[in-house]
Amino acid sequence: MKLSHLNGLRALEAILRTGTFTAAAEELGVTVAAVGHQIRGLEDYFGLKLFDRLPAGAKPTEQALSVAAGLTVGFAHLDDALANLAKGRDTGRLSIATSHFMLDDWLAERMPGFHRKYPGVEVSYDITDAYVDLFNSDVDMAIRFSPEPGPEYEYEVLLMDCFLPVCTPDFASRHDVHPEMKDLTGVPLYRVHDMTTDPAWVGWPELLARHSITKKDKAPVQHVAGYRVALAGEGLVLCGLSETFNDLRDGRLVAPLGPDFIVQYSYGFRLVWPAGRTMSRPMRNFLRWILLERDRFLGEASNLLGVELT
Repeated sequence: MKLSHLNGLRALEAILRTGTFTAAAEELGVTVAAVGHQIRGLEDYFGLKLFDRLPAGAKPTEQALSVAAGLTVGFAHLDDALANLAKGRDTGRLSIATSHFMLDDWLAERMPGFHRKYPGVEVSYDITDAYVDLFNSDVDMAIRFSPEPGPEYEYEVLLMDCFLPVCTPDFASRHDVHPEMKDLTGVPLYRVHDMTTDPAWVGWPELLARHSITKKDKAPVQHVAGYRVALAGEGLVLCGLSETFNDLRDGRLVAPLGPDFIVQYSYGFRLVWPAGRTMSRPMRNFLRWILLERDRFLGEASNLLGVELT
């Protein structure tokens, strides 16, 4: 196979992964016309059609889609081999992509333990709510809140998070919020604005209906960017366990409606990395360490809330 055909396979992989010729061209640093030329060269070489050219744009054929995951994994192997030739992967550095919520509310408190155990590892973070392309970046691993990833990734589930109503002990006392109550009239309700598409997520109206709880006043449920309004004693806030656990553990917050109001997500926090990638020593050490932290957290959270979390 000619080198141009290898470039064509790289273009095909980028199109299938990014979704468009334009996005692939931008990633590869070439023109859209060049990408189109490479694809036509592949089609001529293999004697098959890889894309249907439609008025709305090019649509990959079933034959093209059937090799998408294999191409992504294959180029990951090739990139790793080149990286190993250039400088080796065991550099003592580890780059992790994660959201600022996961870093601030769960990981940051635990990372000093990792640094004590592995003092020679330099950890950096790519803080973003977007999916970082682990195949075409310097990021080694990512912590993502997502459904199960495709075959191009390996992963370990860190926790299947849940959401629940929380408030301060004083707020619960003032408004007499307790597990047996059937009327929340007059109780200020908030929910943390959440961009998740997880089908398990429900808002206050659905949650109250599930438990046959009434709320007769017309005050709307307010959306907030974080759960600090709960810490301020201003309301009962529907938000995630991973972000509020430290405050629940230390008694600054309580879950006054009890374990029946704890709803587990169908998505979960997963540590992911490209399938087939040769893991560096820092990656292996981080994986072993964070799985132990996961087990410790799940045990503590289950005991605190009175439910079995997984």
